[in-house]
Amino acid sequence: MAITRRVFLGGTAATGISLLIPGCSSHRRLLDATGSSDPVGSPAFRFVHLTDMHVTPKRMGDKGYAACIESVRSLAPRPAFALMGGDLAFDGLYTPKRDFDEQIRLYREISQGLGVPHYPCMGNHDVLGWSSRRKVEVSDPDLGKRMILDRLEWESPYYSFDYGGWHFAVLDCIHALETENGPSYEPRIGAAQLEWLAHDLAAAGDRPKICVTHIAAFCNVGQINADPKALAMGPMVLRDTKELRLVLERHGVTALLQGHSHRIEEYRFRGVWYLTSAAVSGAWWSGAWVGNAPGYTVFECRGGQLSWAHHVFPWEAQLEPEDELERTRTREWNEAEEGQRRRRDEERARVRESRIE
Repeated sequence: MAITRRVFLGGTAATGISLLIPGCSSHRRLLDATGSSDPVGSPAFRFVHLTDMHVTPKRMGDKGYAACIESVRSLAPRPAFALMGGDLAFDGLYTPKRDFDEQIRLYREISQGLGVPHYPCMGNHDVLGWSSRRKVEVSDPDLGKRMILDRLEWESPYYSFDYGGWHFAVLDCIHALETENGPSYEPRIGAAQLEWLAHDLAAAGDRPKICVTHIAAFCNVGQINADPKALAMGPMVLRDTKELRLVLERHGVTALLQGHSHRIEEYRFRGVWYLTSAAVSGAWWSGAWVGNAPGYTVFECRGGQLSWAHHVFPWEAQLEPEDELERTRTREWNEAEEGQRRRRDEERARVRESRIE
């Protein structure tokens, strides 16, 4: 079910498909290139952006994720690949290691059902124990990103690839940080990765480009909630968002795909679209998150043009007996929405009555 759609013009000229790993001098071939090297003359293709899956057996989240995969498989035409926007597993920050391992296993096995290549992006919940609430020793060899990288046979947490005349760069915004409570993280791309990105985008030349991050460069939760105490540069936004933005702007990037906030947001600034998809898990598999039902985004690249549509998939929340907070939040949201509908109807009725008078 498509709920919104947008169209935007990208750049021009590109090559076929390859994967570029930072620190490597060569491309690893994944698929045969098809069509012209000019994207304007290349066949159109689609891809999907799935983010914040938080795969877990709790609340039957693994079954919910399988329903999402089935929804993607039913798309026609079928997407060429999937960009996985981070928070693939439910949580590694403060979850026991064995549970995190099981969540990663479920994510990997269910994702194979896509039947197309899928490219992961690192989320804050995809690292093990970088939190004061960690359930592992700081000496654990799997601490941090190592565990999910190994389990998914994921070579580098940031990389790029080409497809159908377009260039894609997947970024890692989970920046290691030492605190008085031990290893942690902050939302940051970092100087070394920004330098790599600038070189990578420069090498892509005039090809249209799309980048992916988990934590957003633009996220206006404070404005959305009318919260005067909310910091514009709070935990929902990259610390070096300006530095990243300048790289994207000078290399003519068409769009930065984002996650983390579990809500659809769309911004355009200085020629770049900043697009946040709904969370596949919605409110961590307890239903919709502030009106955003579990869903994903379908993108279409046609020549130098990018269009997108947000989709939802059929899934009914499977709350557990202890999920009273989630039941309360859902009830309060539904009541607020019903209040809005009543107020709208009352305002329309007053207008009709005034016209009769």
